[in-house]
Amino acid sequence: MQEYDYIVCGAGSAGCVVATRLIQENKGSVLLLEAGGSDDNILIKMPAGVSEVIPTKTWDYTTEPDENTHQRRMTCAQGKVLGGSSSVNGMIYIRGQQEDYDSWAQEDGCAGWDFNALLPYFKKAEKNESLSEPYHGTTGPLSVSENRYRHPLTQVFIKAGQELGLPYVNDFNGHKQQGVGFFQTTTQNGERASVSQTYLKLVQNHPQLTLKLNVLVHQVVVENQKACAIECEIAGKKHIFKARKQIVLSAGSIGTPKILMLSGIGPKNHLNDVGITTIQDLPVGQNYHDHLHVSINAETKQPISLYGQNLGFKKIKNGAQWVFTRTGVVSSNILEGGAFIDTHQEGRPDVQAHFLPGLDTWDDPDGLGKGKTHGITLKNCFLRPKSRGEIFLKSKNPHDSVKIQANLLSHPDDIQGMLRATKFGLALLKMPSFEPLLDQVFSPPQSSHQNDQALIEFIRGTCKTTYHPVGTCRMGTDQRYSVVDLQLKVHGIENLCVIDCSVFPSIPSGNTNAPTIAVAEKGVDLLMQRT
Repeated sequence: MQEYDYIVCGAGSAGCVVATRLIQENKGSVLLLEAGGSDDNILIKMPAGVSEVIPTKTWDYTTEPDENTHQRRMTCAQGKVLGGSSSVNGMIYIRGQQEDYDSWAQEDGCAGWDFNALLPYFKKAEKNESLSEPYHGTTGPLSVSENRYRHPLTQVFIKAGQELGLPYVNDFNGHKQQGVGFFQTTTQNGERASVSQTYLKLVQNHPQLTLKLNVLVHQVVVENQKACAIECEIAGKKHIFKARKQIVLSAGSIGTPKILMLSGIGPKNHLNDVGITTIQDLPVGQNYHDHLHVSINAETKQPISLYGQNLGFKKIKNGAQWVFTRTGVVSSNILEGGAFIDTHQEGRPDVQAHFLPGLDTWDDPDGLGKGKTHGITLKNCFLRPKSRGEIFLKSKNPHDSVKIQANLLSHPDDIQGMLRATKFGLALLKMPSFEPLLDQVFSPPQSSHQNDQALIEFIRGTCKTTYHPVGTCRMGTDQRYSVVDLQLKVHGIENLCVIDCSVFPSIPSGNTNAPTIAVAEKGVDLLMQRT
């Protein structure tokens, strides 16, 4: 039985941060386990390769059918590769709003996790090429850059946003989020800057770090309420690795609760149902929530969108340009521009828009885009959903997936928020800058644009998850409602903590990768202070 000081389960956005900082601070030997394989893949490095890597480098997670979303199963892709979701995501660097984190402290009882407490960790992580104090860091591992390529249609979108009354913003992570502009991205010199290529690369050859890929974690071995080892499977063989100091779960909001429940840590009634002896009765898997978005689609009058750039001679030309110069269309994350809008007069944005200079063909349940080529898509999202779901084990077999009872759109405020998001998008596409370029919006159908009930049905039938699941091992002080304490230690179990986005009490107002990295920075700091 091999022994290490620390075992980190999950080499994703949080796990790579944790392992790197432990090694840098000479805290001892670290074993980093990852279920996926290597990230040495040109399509991962290439920002525009995102549409190719999501289907092949992610877990096969889907939500359960639900009447609120027309009985559809919805994909919730999570990275299954070194670097985790930072190796497959859209690379958009968004932190959320100050009020998000202040509410963690004030409303969720998570003292020490307010915005002012987390800002130093956002800055510690960040190496921003164009922004600095008071909100940004310039010397951290994580490269945050301006897009080197900006599609002409994205520039039209940004002009249209201003015509609708939004201010132009060049920093969505500054004092105010409201406005329209270009996203900054986790890229460097035209390449994806995942946590494995930024953080982990700093320590990858250190003798105290052991990285094992293609490892399926079965469970945490707990003796006398103390986590002491990890049981896992490598190439079909069972292995047990012992931890002297701490076991850290960083497998994300779906993977981490699965490991905990397989270990006997979770809701007692559910564990009994699947034949697992309960070691610690905690609300693991509860508080599941995610962002949803609705795609608004319109054809362009001329062949000016991204359509065809990945076909034939253009594909060869674009690929060669990127290989030799790291420039051109494939150096773009495609979702180059966005907006944040206060549609509910709350004093802060409640809706986010992502602009795509091409038609969204990833998921088209009603076939509304069939046969269409050149066009644009607005992907609009309600930022603060109130609906809550739960994750369950299907069985005690670690090879079985989990059951995600997402309950999306179950809260009436969420459908109203999605309705406002959709109406904002429809209004934006009517602005003067778009008028000469676009044919009619075909999705949602024209017949529904003035009919709220018809739009609501369209939302229920076509909305998609934004791959931002959080909250399933939420932090807090009351064991009835939380899984970890404010140090991120699992209630009632020694030497076991959770450091990833599953500890979020509620979802931040924006993309979740940057918040996950900041929470990991603070989480590993707390870990190092006590071990």
